[in-house]
Amino acid sequence: MQLALQYAQLKTSLMRVLHVPHTHMDVPVSVDEIAGYLYCSERNVKILIRKMIEMGWIVWTPGRGRGHRSAIRFLVSAEDLLLTEAKLYVEQGNLNHAMSLFQIEGLDTGIVDRFLAWLGSYFGYRGISESENTETLRLPMQIRVLTLDPVDVLFSRDLHFIKQAFDTLLTYDPICDCVKPGLAHDWEHNESATVWTFYLRKRVRFHHGRELTSDDVVFSLNRLRTLGTEHSPNRWLLESAKEIRAVDRLTVRIELAGPNYMLPRYVSSYQAAIVPADVYSANQVSDTSMLPVGTGPFRITRHDAGGVTLEAFEDYYKECAHLDRIELLYVPDIVSEPRWQQLNFQMGKLNHYKQPAPAHWYRKEIMMLGSSMLVFNLRKNGPQQEIEFRQALQLVLNRSGLIKELGLYNAIPAADFLPSQTATVQQEDHQPERARELLRRCRYDGRPITIAFTQKNRAIAEWVQAGCLAVGIAVEQTMYTFEEMSRVSMMASADVIVSGVVADDDEARCLIEMYKVGNLPVRVYATDEQRRIFDESIASIEAEPDSEVRLQRIRSMQELLLQNHSVSFLLHTTQQLIYSPHLQGIAFNTLGWFDFKSIWFRPELIV
Repeated sequence: MQLALQYAQLKTSLMRVLHVPHTHMDVPVSVDEIAGYLYCSERNVKILIRKMIEMGWIVWTPGRGRGHRSAIRFLVSAEDLLLTEAKLYVEQGNLNHAMSLFQIEGLDTGIVDRFLAWLGSYFGYRGISESENTETLRLPMQIRVLTLDPVDVLFSRDLHFIKQAFDTLLTYDPICDCVKPGLAHDWEHNESATVWTFYLRKRVRFHHGRELTSDDVVFSLNRLRTLGTEHSPNRWLLESAKEIRAVDRLTVRIELAGPNYMLPRYVSSYQAAIVPADVYSANQVSDTSMLPVGTGPFRITRHDAGGVTLEAFEDYYKECAHLDRIELLYVPDIVSEPRWQQLNFQMGKLNHYKQPAPAHWYRKEIMMLGSSMLVFNLRKNGPQQEIEFRQALQLVLNRSGLIKELGLYNAIPAADFLPSQTATVQQEDHQPERARELLRRCRYDGRPITIAFTQKNRAIAEWVQAGCLAVGIAVEQTMYTFEEMSRVSMMASADVIVSGVVADDDEARCLIEMYKVGNLPVRVYATDEQRRIFDESIASIEAEPDSEVRLQRIRSMQELLLQNHSVSFLLHTTQQLIYSPHLQGIAFNTLGWFDFKSIWFRPELIV
């Protein structure tokens, strides 16, 4: 592979430096000059020349006598060689290396489009053939998976992959809004809901072959409540547990400090997924390089800088996956949005208002269970400490204008964490004169505020900045990676954060998460008094046996945020998916993904 890259570097360098009009001619050059172009020794140059001659790529005419330079004639297209090498990289699972080949100055600018055209055909379904007995689905993915450890999961993208590899004691069914058996086939609690007992299924196997026992459940749940720091995202799920113990090989008992009717919902969370005790060390902080081991429908056999690969787990205790293998390759950042839309057209999440779908393809869409929002840092000194300042900023948001300006036609203005089932009256959020009046009232002195965001929310952050500048609020922007956005120390340095909340199917549990997760902005930026109220309110809700009453009280908690304008909800978005009619079993979830286990390919039948 290196030889083709060196050939392309040499050819483009000579063409560019010597202004050679075409390649079908002898180009005067010396061995010393080639060494300079390729950053290698003259000895290595002679070896490279010999290899290129053997490959039939060049004609080399040595110089005869003093003062006579050698000559080189290039016989093959550098772009064609690089395309061949790039395809090999992709087939080895490394799209990043493939794309890096096209960064050489002087290449035909159409080479990337040619490569992406081929790549579009590479992605998609590959069926059983005479030489291959495996059904594979290949998909492109832009945003990287940060962790595959359940206890660390924070972002919806990571959670989706956790769901493919792991199982939980109970499962939540959004259709009936209830929990159902999972790894536990039954469960019960005492009269005060302070002691819960779970009865495990027999003959459930982990991916490495060992059977699940109560010791694994005890280990996993204790690991969840003790691993990491107070800011670890999911420790709160079992913070009320006094003791978790194995009664026998297939029975687990959890004793709580107080009544908690939400516990079945909590242990149905995939952050509380069960892992094998012999693989995950109790003293080991999460190892991001370790491939996960669970009981789920897929084994994850690859998780690195190039992508993620899942293979069906044949000993899965429920119905097995239809597809044998799913390969996801990361698409480099250098692929622009228009090219990404074309590349992702085979099957993926598309903005079909910009990229029309074939008429015979199917389309599904779902309103995401969550919203984007601005969260004000009330733990840091600055203009945002004044309620009038926070009100003023909210009066320049102009959500409808934001949707129109950015072409977000799949979005609606948000007034809540979750989209409402009924039409809501949207408050007027474009009142610049009123905003200026509030700024005068709080004696805003022009000090800049820092707004933090990820690349995903950059356009929204720039819109907010423009609205602020129009009324005299100075804004400095700071862009974080997703990993940085999960660090409390990084978030603490900003005055305002553009964040997003995507909840799983269980509304009650996910709303509580907003107030309890130690590295989500709502809790990170809350005052000590707000945190105390959050915790006391949630403890009271957990002690309520009536699920409807619990849900209403959970929903009403956001008034704590709205009353002092510490959070401004921005947009609810609809996720769209288009796909070939041959792909069946597409179940679109509220995380914006489709369930890999249910997908199957219907062949075109010849009548």
